[in-house]
Amino acid sequence: METTGIWDSRNNRHAMVGHDPLEPCPFCAGTPRIDDDVNDTTERYTVRCDCGGNMPGRYVPIDPSFQTRVTCLYSAVEKWNRRG
Repeated sequence: METTGIWDSRNNRHAMVGHDPLEPCPFCAGTPRIDDDVNDTTERYTVRCDCGGNMPGRYVPIDPSFQTRVTCLYSAVEKWNRRG
């Protein structure tokens, strides 16, 4: 099991969330990472590799509930691991 820090706005802290391990990159076999992409009104988690391979998760409104963020993280990991 891997962990990723997610902002918990209710408790004003980062919380570590466990999730399935990320599969190696299908293009270069490299080690991917999870990024939190934020703009003015939305954010999402994206799994990325240094070679340019990526799999974005779904967008959610800024400052959603903690559980929504966890669900979005799981979604991005699942999409990456099944490649689509």
